[in-house]
Amino acid sequence: MKKVVDAAHGLRERKKARTREALIDAALELFERKGFEATTIEDIAAAAEVSPRTFFRYFESKPELIMARSASKESRIGPMLAARPAGEGLLEATREVVRAELDDHLADPLVVRELQVMLTTPSLRKLAREHFHEEEAELVVAVAGRLGVSPDDLEAQVTATMIASAIWTTTNRWVAQGADPERLEPMLDEAFAILADGLASGTRSRRPER
Repeated sequence: MKKVVDAAHGLRERKKARTREALIDAALELFERKGFEATTIEDIAAAAEVSPRTFFRYFESKPELIMARSASKESRIGPMLAARPAGEGLLEATREVVRAELDDHLADPLVVRELQVMLTTPSLRKLAREHFHEEEAELVVAVAGRLGVSPDDLEAQVTATMIASAIWTTTNRWVAQGADPERLEPMLDEAFAILADGLASGTRSRRPER
């Protein structure tokens, strides 16, 4: 009897997963074709061949749907940065971690499509920035750990903010230029090189206190 119940439960879960994926697929296609604001929940439900009521069983709103994949992926920047070789410079270590994290996130083509919709829709850009800000807070903690200081330390906060800004700006430029998977890594390398040059210049121009 238990096997029958387990099989029925598994079937229901697979059906729910298929319906959820159908809603996301239908929504993305409509967002790309009509625009996020012009697409209604009724449009999405009809395209997925379900009722609007069924839509609300899976998502509370269109913004929740568009962030479904990216929001479900947990950031591993903290543990990954802590695991980098001790002798590796902060920027080099962070660059490698960010590249690995983005490679993992963007391996799913639907995540890339979601990102394109979010960053090209003004109302969603703000939502995406808020979500990114949460990850920025984690980056502060990771950078502080790498530097051996408290997360309240000014150097840790300023350095993490600069790195986060570089990542955000690069990702936006990458999307604006077509989101070619082959272009993201070179763009990140360039952004981190600019950061390194800027920090080095600041160090060279800093005069000792008298």
